[in-house]
Amino acid sequence: MSDFPKWLLALAGVSLLPVLLSPLYLFGATPFGTSDYRLVQFLLYCATQLLWLLPLVLFFVSLDYYRRGFERAAVAVAAVSALVACAGLAAVFLL
Repeated sequence: MSDFPKWLLALAGVSLLPVLLSPLYLFGATPFGTSDYRLVQFLLYCATQLLWLLPLVLFFVSLDYYRRGFERAAVAVAAVSALVACAGLAAVFLL
């Protein structure tokens, strides 16, 4: 981790917050609502799981981009990851 600047780790670290709350996503949080149809329920479940899985994947992608020398892309991916994480947390707790 000493290869990365602290500001990038702080920006990318925000995207790890949903991992701490993954039990909520796995066992009961329904930020997108429910449906009577099984296929729609499955798709809503998959979308809910993406709220915590996508920021986790983007965290590692941003660090990999920075390690390869793509600094602007790394910052952009880390910012998108933080936005997705904050939107997911807001969807779980505010909706």
